[in-house]
Amino acid sequence: MRFLDPSQLLWALTAAVPLLLYLFRRKPRRVAVSSLLFFKSLAREHRESAWLRWLKRILSLLLTLLVIAGAVAGLARLVQSPAADSVKSVVIVLDRSASMAARDERGQTRLEAAREAIRTRLAGLPGAVPVMLLAFDQQAEVAAPKSYDRRLVERALEKLEPRPIAGDPASALRLAEQLAALETPAAIWFVSDAPAAPATAEKVRLESIALPLTAPRNIGITAFEIRRVPLEASRCEAFVQVQSAGATEAKVEVRIDGSLTAVRELSLAAGGRESLLLPIEANAGKILSVRALAAGDQLADDDEVLARIPEPQLRRVLWISSDPDPFTQLALTAISREGELAVFRAKPDAWPPKEPVDVVIFQKWLPPAWPADLPAIVIDPPASVGPVQAVRLQGAGLPVERIRSARDRHPLLYGVATGRIALTQTSVLAAEGPLEPLWSGPTGPLLVAGETGGQRLIVFGFAPEQSENLPLSASYPMLLGNAIEWVAQPKTESSGARVQRTGELLALRGQNLTWAKTEATPESRLPLRNGWAPLSRLGLWQTDGGEAGSAALLAASETLLPVGAAVSASGSRTGWLRGDLTAPLLWMVFAVLLVESWLFHRHAVH
Repeated sequence: MRFLDPSQLLWALTAAVPLLLYLFRRKPRRVAVSSLLFFKSLAREHRESAWLRWLKRILSLLLTLLVIAGAVAGLARLVQSPAADSVKSVVIVLDRSASMAARDERGQTRLEAAREAIRTRLAGLPGAVPVMLLAFDQQAEVAAPKSYDRRLVERALEKLEPRPIAGDPASALRLAEQLAALETPAAIWFVSDAPAAPATAEKVRLESIALPLTAPRNIGITAFEIRRVPLEASRCEAFVQVQSAGATEAKVEVRIDGSLTAVRELSLAAGGRESLLLPIEANAGKILSVRALAAGDQLADDDEVLARIPEPQLRRVLWISSDPDPFTQLALTAISREGELAVFRAKPDAWPPKEPVDVVIFQKWLPPAWPADLPAIVIDPPASVGPVQAVRLQGAGLPVERIRSARDRHPLLYGVATGRIALTQTSVLAAEGPLEPLWSGPTGPLLVAGETGGQRLIVFGFAPEQSENLPLSASYPMLLGNAIEWVAQPKTESSGARVQRTGELLALRGQNLTWAKTEATPESRLPLRNGWAPLSRLGLWQTDGGEAGSAALLAASETLLPVGAAVSASGSRTGWLRGDLTAPLLWMVFAVLLVESWLFHRHAVH
């Protein structure tokens, strides 16, 4: 321990006053009275023996000296600092992710509480120990290089603000351990709303300063996707996932261009999750706002998602088959009547197409050289070409009366009655690599989908015309419509309907990225560096190159605010008698005064 302002220790001389008063007391004066009856009637508690009076005087003196000592130590700024040879450098790792903007009952954010904790620790650190400050969200950044100048660290602390980005504490700790290991023995101060994982570097001591909320209460949107409903050009659907930190009653408001269109009431338990599917009218060019609201919400960054409603687009589909299937033709005709598809039928000799198309469907035929630049759907493949890996079954195929579904919630299976379908499998598809099996039969996968080399691909390992009930059911046109919509989706991302997580790095066209004005932030324009831009804000964005989109937090790790007492990396509670002890000393003086009042002044004689 040491004093930051030892000149204030001169106030310790005031302790001589109570000592002198104790040593040189006046003797009690004797007074003659006419009767002792009144004094004998005093309460028993006021009759004290000589030794008890002596003990009380000693105790009163000690309490008075303790009050003076605590006040003097507070004035002189008593601090607890590590031994001179126990640490040679300190790396401060400060969390500035979205959850650090959560406010407690006093309105103080977790980052503001972290600043106070760091200043207290720095006050007790010897001046000969250099300090480095790292700030992290999804990426770590050196906010203040290693320096002996504490004012540099203070200025860097003041500039840091919470960012609406999910945090990655593991990568920040790895970087801090590498930097701390350059000059050992070293210490890492990890300051966040959650405790840190144990350190792995030798001669590096990790001290976790966790500042969680005592009773977090927060609701946020952790997943969001908007898409047009297949075969219904006038409708869209928004998938919304809401999670809660703490039990709460909440509601979800849906607005289009500021006008309220729907409200959903929710009741969520602590850590609970609710998924909603909200119907949206496909009003092209309008702004959709989905907001989760709850009383006492402590974090605002995860409450709202903004998105542009996608514009309906006519998709050009090329269907190539050596022997056209009438059931597939009937299904494509049915879905093209909605005005979303233009289907062109061609023989294999028409490949490659002379006009640009959005999707190509190969049925019972595959080109010799696989086209890697077109979204593709393969029906009943005759062999293996490129990413299409299929083993043909002998004969007329294998009837499958019961299909096993691996992912019922995949967009490809939306509205498809998988349990009622009976079909004939003609090929066994490879389940390895980027293609994911969605349907399986007795001999293996019969429907796979995925993305390979930036190209979306779907393969049907069955023949629709040979199947028992698939071609005449409503599920087959729905399956084809979903397939065309899903594989063509990357081609239409420039429509502005995509909502991505903050922190992502995008390759964009144009010279500038413009963020739209919101209730909390003004409009801003950022230059694109070599065509790249990070999504560092919430809300809508667009470029002067014609691309547009939206950014939202969408991170359960930030919405589910940590709760509990401060815990160190080793599992023990973080010590509070560290750094500047002024505040604990003043609380001690206050407690001593209360004790002294209770001991000596709780009884009165009237």
